[in-house]
Parts: sequence; C-alpha cells; structure tokens
Amino acid sequence: MTKNRYPKQKNRAPKVNIKLENAKRIIIFSLATLLLGTAQCSFFSILRICPRTPDLIMGLILAVALCDNATSAMILAIGAGFFIDAIGATTFALSPMIYFIYAVVVGIVSKKFLKSFPSFVLLLLPSLVYRAICTTVLFFLYNGELGASLAITLLLEALCTFIVCLPLYPLMNLATKPLSSHKKFSF
Repeated sequence: MTKNRYPKQKNRAPKVNIKLENAKRIIIFSLATLLLGTAQCSFFSILRICPRTPDLIMGLILAVALCDNATSAMILAIGAGFFIDAIGATTFALSPMIYFIYAVVVGIVSKKFLKSFPSFVLLLLPSLVYRAICTTVLFFLYNGELGASLAITLLLEALCTFIVCLPLYPLMNLATKPLSSHKKFSF
C-alpha cells in the first residue's frame, strides 16, 4: 500500500464566501439601523408627523428575524439599542436590554412562522403589546404615576408603529436577497 504523497487541499472558497456574506449583512443592517434610528429619534420625534413616535427599530428587528435569522436579529437589537440610546436617550438607557429581550422572543417565535408578509403583520401585533408594556414601565419610572393619558399615548404609539413599520418587511426582504444563504450566518 502506498500513501498518497499529496494530501487533498482544502477548499478555501466557502470560508471566504461566509466572510463576504457576514460583511454584506453588517453593511445592510448597519445602514438600516442608521436610517431608521435617525428617523425614529429625530424625524418622527421632532417634526411630529405622527401623534406619537413610532418604534421603527422594533419593526426592523422583527423584519430581520423573519428575513434572515434570529442571531442576526439579536446582534442587531443590541447594536441598535446602543445607537438609539446614544442619539436619543434620556436618563435611563435601557434600549439594548429591551430590544435584546424582544429579539430573543421574536427569534424563537419566528422559527415557527413562514417567512412572509402576513407572518410579519401577525407578529407585529404582539410586538405592539410588548412595546406598550415597556412604555408603561418607562412612563412609571419617569413620572412615578400612571394616569388616564397613558392609555391614549399607548394606543397612538401602537397605531403609529403599526402603520409606519408595515413597509419594513418588504424592504428588508429585498435588501437581504443578495445574501446567498441564510443558514450559515453567525458571528
């Protein structure tokens, strides 16, 4: 028996391909976070186009969880939370934790749903309840009491978030099309 003098060379193309996919994801999700975070903290909160400021980052996290995967959504949630706190936070900087918890839950639940627009809408509704709970807690921390105006604030915030977040799924689905495989991504 003779041994092969020249062992098989490992194919290095898949590693390069995975790194390229990760770089594409980072660029796409960073740009989306930059645009939507800036719009949420400046455009919608200062210009008062909507009666209340919609939570665009929550819609982005949900869209990423459905269009890409849960790991991407969790990483995006932490980064977007720090970004939102950096450009628009008041005294309590809880956004990374709030968004990360949301991304974990959405990531688990999104595995059971089809990756489609109706699933996005269906998952956006309980997301609004989560956002209302977070708003109530933060309102209590800032003001120390809960009033009747809080119910109106919660309803307007939920309505604005729902309407403004509807185009996010088709946009993120279109943005993630160039990424060749959704299963391989991990940091």
